[in-house]
Amino acid sequence: MKLPITTALVLSAALSATAAPKTLPDGIRAFAEQVPRITAQLQDYVATERMTQMVMDGRADRVARKQVLVSDYQIAPLEEDPSVLWEFRFVRSIDGKTVPGADRQIEDFFRLRHKDAAEERLSIAQLGVSKSLPGCYWHNLTLVLQAFGGANAENFDWKGDGDRYSFEQVRGLGIPEDIFDPQSPRHYPKGSLVFSGGTLSRVEMEWSSRELITVVALDFSPAGEAGGLPRPSRYVAKRRLLAGMTQKTLVETVFEYKDYRHFSVSTEPKV
Repeated sequence: MKLPITTALVLSAALSATAAPKTLPDGIRAFAEQVPRITAQLQDYVATERMTQMVMDGRADRVARKQVLVSDYQIAPLEEDPSVLWEFRFVRSIDGKTVPGADRQIEDFFRLRHKDAAEERLSIAQLGVSKSLPGCYWHNLTLVLQAFGGANAENFDWKGDGDRYSFEQVRGLGIPEDIFDPQSPRHYPKGSLVFSGGTLSRVEMEWSSRELITVVALDFSPAGEAGGLPRPSRYVAKRRLLAGMTQKTLVETVFEYKDYRHFSVSTEPKV
């Protein structure tokens, strides 16, 4: 299985497909209604993302290659279709070395949303691809969260209550293996949601494709400002090879988020 390696991942609109009627636990129903607010508030902030890519040694349980990318990061809708969310990254440094041209104006995040900026979006995506280690996992935070948003939450079977719910998708379109390809095979994930103080604290999810298993865990910081909604703080993604009754990690990617800065762009003409 090979997922797309890119710095800007499209959220598949198919995840919001109409679901079969099913009674949801009250806590999950409340969370499903909150998901659009969580993703919408992210467009008001730029964060510092530290991505640690690790390719494992196939013969021993140790890291064979390691690389650290530091980026300015934002999730935002596109002007041509506000229902489509993209992840934007300006890679600032690789292993402590500054990437030429990375010192950009924060307003560039706003310009990249424009309907005529497709070429620029592709350019920064290609930069990330060219600088990455082979097989690294370029995630989509919104894909993980939107899987539980709105009516799509009813495509899962839920167990538990209070602070922890386990889930397994049993109907609907599922998560695509290649989110750029509408014909891509789709997978039904399973995992759990953990809450703290009534707000999302952790998402654990896994899905498989033949002999490969993808396992992700996304942690959130406590709800602060911005309407009391949680913000992503740490995301760990592992690709594992299933060999008999055991699993061997092939690639591990750790994403850490901090230094959230409020994002605002003035539309007033300069004097």
